[in-house]
Amino acid sequence: MTEQTDAPSRVRIAEPCDFDQILFLAEEMHTENGLFSMSHTKVREMVMTHFERTGGLIGVIGEPGALEGIIGLRICQAAWYTDEVVLEDFMTFVLPEFRRSNNAKDLIDFAKKMSEEIGIPLLTGVVSNNRTEAKLGLYKRKFGAPAGAFFLANVNPSR
Repeated sequence: MTEQTDAPSRVRIAEPCDFDQILFLAEEMHTENGLFSMSHTKVREMVMTHFERTGGLIGVIGEPGALEGIIGLRICQAAWYTDEVVLEDFMTFVLPEFRRSNNAKDLIDFAKKMSEEIGIPLLTGVVSNNRTEAKLGLYKRKFGAPAGAFFLANVNPSR
């Protein structure tokens, strides 16, 4: 059984004035969870898909200049063997000082709501070697049993 909430979302759609702070949160997330090197060009391009309305959506918690958390979503192919699309969660992050809040739950609820409104499945998961069990617990409460797992070889496991 998945966890449901009727609480109003504190997540808002990111605005252009949030751009610099979105980049800051992306860097913070990468510092904590990044498995590969970060391309600032690619990050900027991904963020711009939201502002240009070309297949991306970014939700944030907090006022402009004081963001607490972020979720980045994009519409993309579900898998290499299909033309079907999903709403992929490519970035979910809450600053450490706000992790004892409902921010992570609210970001996940926002993604689920967007998936429902758009009418395509949400693809999300935990890509991290930092606090992985706690994150998995939250996702299991919000989504139920996972749909699989992934593994990496020849990657620095300390990141």
